[in-house]
Amino acid sequence: MKKLDDIMELLTDEINGFQNSIKKLEGLSKGLNEVKADTSKLEYHLKEHLRRQERIQSLNKVTYNDINKKLKRAKLIPKWLLVIFLSLLIILSMVIGYLSFQVVQLNKKEKAISTKEKVELQNQQ
Repeated sequence: MKKLDDIMELLTDEINGFQNSIKKLEGLSKGLNEVKADTSKLEYHLKEHLRRQERIQSLNKVTYNDINKKLKRAKLIPKWLLVIFLSLLIILSMVIGYLSFQVVQLNKKEKAISTKEKVELQNQQ
């Protein structure tokens, strides 16, 4: 019987310890239920970050459009260089045309002189 009493006493101690543990767990669980996760600050910071990113993206888009317009207007050869080149080309062609005209006129004069000299030689003989 003594052993049975000892076992009963141990069981009651264990049951009391278990009940105390359950009470502690209930208290902790109530404390956890009272704690609510507050994500409002996190949401605020996230929204603020998204607004900043949208502003940066819109500024980048404007800058990209400006660069794109400038690239479309850009020329490989500047206008002033093209004007100078075409002017020189026109002047050069005029000079070549004039000189070739003078050569043709000179050839005509030489032929006229040579034919005149031939006629004079024939007349002298």
